[in-house]
Amino acid sequence: MNNLDLSIIILSYNTKDITLRALDKLKLAMDYCQKKLGNRIEVMVLDNASDDGSAQAIKAEFPWVKVSTSYINLGFSKGNNKMMKKAKTPYTLLLNSDVYVDEDSLYKAYAYFRVNLNCDVLGARLNYADGRLQASAGNLPNPLNLITWIFSFTFLPLSNIIIPPFHPKGKRFFSKAHQVGWVMGAFLMLKKEVFKKTGGFDENLFMHMEEVEWCKRIKEAGFKIWYVPPVEAVHLHGASTSFDLSSSFLNELKGIKYYLNEYYKSFYFPLKLILILGLIGRIMAFSLLGKGARARVYREGLSVI
Repeated sequence: MNNLDLSIIILSYNTKDITLRALDKLKLAMDYCQKKLGNRIEVMVLDNASDDGSAQAIKAEFPWVKVSTSYINLGFSKGNNKMMKKAKTPYTLLLNSDVYVDEDSLYKAYAYFRVNLNCDVLGARLNYADGRLQASAGNLPNPLNLITWIFSFTFLPLSNIIIPPFHPKGKRFFSKAHQVGWVMGAFLMLKKEVFKKTGGFDENLFMHMEEVEWCKRIKEAGFKIWYVPPVEAVHLHGASTSFDLSSSFLNELKGIKYYLNEYYKSFYFPLKLILILGLIGRIMAFSLLGKGARARVYREGLSVI
């Protein structure tokens, strides 16, 4: 265990102050992990064409970070693939620029790989800044659980038992370590062989649903994906989009459309009609509740799906 090495990959896009804070937190976690295990860790940042001086600030404040710059925004998938090809270490951690790791996060992640030899990909418990749990793992989407998701049936306990949900909400799902269908890419640690065998993210997906699609291929290749809540971090969800989460939902819909055409093509047309009905139901419900902004997002979703 003492000589295991880790490459930590961070993509930066117009989140200078947040990224600098994240690197401060990461340095503490690296020092703790290296003290405990004596391992070597490198940090590689790809700046995705930021215009806020992120790359220059990182180089100035953290000279030990290997900074690469792109003159165009490569997106999450292409950017991470580019950096994973550069990483030569046995383990790689994909870490969002808006994730603040706990001091013992890296150490606990390494320790878990050692005690659970069936773990090939690891996802952490992510919390919002106020300490609330952030749903960061789930079951792979399929025609049934996408229907329960779009109609919000996942809030019904019996529904979750019969049809394992795509986006679990219950605390029980996130209370203990277990195998899952997918984990969020904000904190995704994996063995190098996973990337070698599966080729990384599908670059047709710019951002959102890319980790779900990759996890689908990872599981089909025979690897095991684990959600491990003792590994914790704070995720400022939406920082790179100025916390406009409407774009997240619309991009997720685009990703779902792509995913269905890849893996459930024969079901796509009837599922499209059902998803449209679900969106219409959400539009009506949120309009009646006086939440016009939410209703507008779902209305935009009709043109996406």
